Amino acid sequence: MGFGDVKLALGTGAVLGWYGWPTVMLGTFAGFLLGALYGGALVVARRAGRKTAIAFGPFLISGALLGLLVGAYTA
Repeated sequence: MGFGDVKLALGTGAVLGWYGWPTVMLGTFAGFLLGALYGGALVVARRAGRKTAIAFGPFLISGALLGLLVGAYTA
């Protein structure tokens, strides 16, 4: 993770924190899960190795959006 990802995680954590801890945990977990699935698919397809850099920002944003949508649906 680069410093831009850290700043983005801070902002998304603040936004998700407004809705409560379950939303924060869901958004964070969803972001990491989406990133892991994408990275795993790249490794299986032999398009990336262990040292390949992958941008994590889109997965943080997608996870935060998913956390907001599911958190609003369950509330």
